[in-house]
Amino acid sequence: MIIKSICVIIFIGLFSLISVCSADESSGYKFLIEGGESILTENEDGSMNLTIQNVIPYAVIFKEPESFTLLEMVLPDNNTTMNAGVIFSNPDGDNTSLVQVSQPDYSADTKNLTFVIHPLEFNEGSILADMKERSESLNSDIVRNANLTRIYLVKGLSVSENYGDINRCMDDCERYYPKATRIFCEMNCEKL
Repeated sequence: MIIKSICVIIFIGLFSLISVCSADESSGYKFLIEGGESILTENEDGSMNLTIQNVIPYAVIFKEPESFTLLEMVLPDNNTTMNAGVIFSNPDGDNTSLVQVSQPDYSADTKNLTFVIHPLEFNEGSILADMKERSESLNSDIVRNANLTRIYLVKGLSVSENYGDINRCMDDCERYYPKATRIFCEMNCEKL
């Protein structure tokens, strides 16, 4: 599999840099997380924190066949950066923004999900192509007025999902996934 990667370096202040990259994620799929109102706060390094309140604890996976799973099963680890499309809705309409997300923090008690996000200046990938045309700049006024937030995260296929050998895939599931979540990995292997 060849993955094209494009990076843009953004200068913030005199000595800080942020790199916002986009890969052609044609070997992956997207999943949807929905919640209520959102809060957007800016960090000193130029990144932002997006907190989605009253998150539904399930995600919809848009992969043949479509399925539902527990939210915790699809969230990336803290070291993973994912491209995403965020839709903020209010009675006047929708606002769509393309972003990169990392460092998810989900609380089942408060039903809040927080990401560190960076605006995605461009995206060559095909998975979010339907959102690219509608994408607008992210601003806190739009976020503040939204009463429904939907985020479509792009998950690239891991090597185990990409090489086509069911036995090797099952071995990787056993090696890398805890027993409680292994069933979802094994379900993907059975589709190979």
